[in-house]
Amino acid sequence: MHRILLALALCAAVAAPAAAQILPHPATVDRLPNGLTVVTAPFDSPGIVAVYIVVRVGSRNEVEAGRTGFAHFFEHMMFRGTERFPAEQYERLVQSLGADNNANTSSDRTCYTTVLPAAALPTLIDVEADRFQNLSYSVEGFQTEAHAIHGEYLTAISDPGLKMEETLLSMAFTTHTYGHTVIGWLEDIDRMPEGYDFSLEFFHRFYTPDNTFIVVAGDVDRDALLALVTEKFGGWERRLDAPEVPAEPEQLEPRSRHVDWTGPAPRRMFAAWKAPAFSAATVDSAAIDVASELIFGETGALYRRLVVEEQKLLTLDRWGTMDRDPTLLVLDAKLAGSFSFDDAVADFQGAIDAAAAGEVDAAHVEEVKSNVRYGLPMALETPAQVAGLLAQVISATGDPLALDAYVERIGEVTPADVSRVAGTWLAAAHRNVVTLAPAPAAPAAERGAP
Repeated sequence: MHRILLALALCAAVAAPAAAQILPHPATVDRLPNGLTVVTAPFDSPGIVAVYIVVRVGSRNEVEAGRTGFAHFFEHMMFRGTERFPAEQYERLVQSLGADNNANTSSDRTCYTTVLPAAALPTLIDVEADRFQNLSYSVEGFQTEAHAIHGEYLTAISDPGLKMEETLLSMAFTTHTYGHTVIGWLEDIDRMPEGYDFSLEFFHRFYTPDNTFIVVAGDVDRDALLALVTEKFGGWERRLDAPEVPAEPEQLEPRSRHVDWTGPAPRRMFAAWKAPAFSAATVDSAAIDVASELIFGETGALYRRLVVEEQKLLTLDRWGTMDRDPTLLVLDAKLAGSFSFDDAVADFQGAIDAAAAGEVDAAHVEEVKSNVRYGLPMALETPAQVAGLLAQVISATGDPLALDAYVERIGEVTPADVSRVAGTWLAAAHRNVVTLAPAPAAPAAERGAP
């Protein structure tokens, strides 16, 4: 799960015109005839650019049985090279440019990131155009990467957070593909070495120009960039052929599960509520983010009481709310002392229900809304941060400029909106709770004691 936008789109501006307030210079969007979208975001970083190539495919798109984790797996395969630039040569060339490159996958997209000198941009675009159009790898290379993913999963599952996330998602989503994590189920990872042919199909299905966005932030000229991308990517002709993602039925009653952890770990819980798909078309997404900050944020009464004053919680963090489809708002709490899971849930839901009943401080609402006017621009200190924010908006909406409208929606949120979304989206019937605690010690006889 990706983090809430906190300090980015979690709070927002009081005034309507957002673009000039958020980005130091307006971003521009151009679409090639083949559907490839080019986003140019000038930023005051002389000689440096960030290139983020966003493909709108993630774990959300894994609808076939037995194929979970494949979007993340394919992120790895994209570094296996082409006939023109085999993997080792690709890596040497990128390093020779003075570039820092990486990639990451979420539920809604896969993003390939590079920060490099602006003078090297033509070479990088040439290399990336070859990779995205002519990726090539052997069966042996595919299977080697599959075994590496297996090791990655075994390392990750040693952290109780992944086990809790698996449990939460599979409970909260009974039909939609948000019901599995980005890395996928272990049994599907075990079968990945047999999926070579499927991997080729996956590449041609999703890695298409009309499903891809090239975001360049920093010391960049729009006309020069557009000419360069048109020259190198203009011949890319495949079209998106994505299967339909099943809709999740409405949840009608609260759900809960417990995980016994075999190693040392603090008592921990995920308390999650259904939240709307991220959108700037209505005020609901913005109102959920404002409500989340009001009810659970560090400036709120609940956080102050449970974490600061009574110290019943060691930590209280939040995830979620910026997904393409209806998603989860997740509280991640570590409990101190003898504070019970039931009491924590009661406190959380009680705060929500109070807001739903109209107990919303109008002055606090305005404080939350105004934070982004200063906090969001101040958080954008590098071209990579600008490109990363635009990539998040693209993954959820497909519209790089939706940030503008979203910040306008934040400015429109009223106390009545906060009460409304607290009473609908965050109602107890939409709640999902996963608790984790060290497993009780086995009796001496079971441990084999004499």
